[in-house]
Amino acid sequence: MASSKRYATFYLNSIFFGIQVEKVQEFLEYVDITPIPLSLPVLPGIINLRGQILTTIDLKARMKLEAGGFSGKPMMMVIRTSEGPMNLLVDKIGGVVDVDPELLEKPTETLNAGVRSVTSQVCKLDKQLLLVLDTEKIIQIPAAGADGTTEALARQPVDGVLAT
Repeated sequence: MASSKRYATFYLNSIFFGIQVEKVQEFLEYVDITPIPLSLPVLPGIINLRGQILTTIDLKARMKLEAGGFSGKPMMMVIRTSEGPMNLLVDKIGGVVDVDPELLEKPTETLNAGVRSVTSQVCKLDKQLLLVLDTEKIIQIPAAGADGTTEALARQPVDGVLAT
């Protein structure tokens, strides 16, 4: 057996997701989000984390999942990306799971297109299916045009100014 891979897990609408532990900076209880005027629904705003401004990504909106399915305030998951740290809204924190790399499979075409677009692998665990997300794909959103191109979320204009 090859050495296992570790994933920090969380739930959205009772769906079990994971991100490589190395890509997760921390989990936070919900803090107020400062809205970004005229932004897309996937970008509800920014938070100030100990003096660092982080873009917040609504994962349900990003993956085109129904907004409901959970009562209470969401949790926050800060991830490391090539564009810097980003804040993700998740319903509930899971834990850390170790997965044998031989059990990881390519996502099937039957997955919701929004979920499939950010899922790199899936793993059948004893009691549930783990969907492994790609942090670099998460921070890409479809451009306003119909040509299917994407741009990094951290590079979206805020009040007419390009974020740095």
